[in-house]
Amino acid sequence: MAAEMVPATNDVRARDRLFRAAIELFNRMGYAATTVREIVEAAGVTKPVLYYYFGSKEGIYLAILEEARKAFQARVDAVQQSGGRVRERIFSLSRELFRLFRENIEVVRLVHAVYYGPPQGAPPFDFDAFHYTFEAVLEHLIEEGVRVGELRPGNIRAMVTALHGATGACMEIALAHPEVGVDETELDQVLEVIFEGIARQKRRDKEQHR
Repeated sequence: MAAEMVPATNDVRARDRLFRAAIELFNRMGYAATTVREIVEAAGVTKPVLYYYFGSKEGIYLAILEEARKAFQARVDAVQQSGGRVRERIFSLSRELFRLFRENIEVVRLVHAVYYGPPQGAPPFDFDAFHYTFEAVLEHLIEEGVRVGELRPGNIRAMVTALHGATGACMEIALAHPEVGVDETELDQVLEVIFEGIARQKRRDKEQHR
């Protein structure tokens, strides 16, 4: 590799600064409008440093998203490999992903802007993998819960949608209305409502015996 492409050895945090600068600029200006020059100036480095670590603007954008995907998958894998009751593992999965969401809220804003906003010429990325992975793990856990008798038999698809929707709703509130202060405790309370139901017990018993 050419010497000018190698970053200064005493600038070990240059990659992190580039990451943070790119995320901030992509969010504030949009992917298409952000230039390499603006990213490196905000990070306090030179263009060769960005090219060394990421190759291009497209490269740093994809690296941001890939790092988010790896962090997401690591949380999912940890829950899948854990033991305990199905209910607690579902709570743990939702709680961990909600916590990851809040810790990386600026990356989430970038994902939303690219996925839901107008085309920005950004390179393709499989954003739907987050959605389908979460649903697949929920489905597996619910099926296990039904099989071992911890959860009642029912419409698995509806159960997945209810649990996914509850977690997603808390995430959306945290994103759009941070002043509300939704946290893991409130997420647990929402999930409790789904598991316990909202109908009065006597009415549920009466309906079940019709």
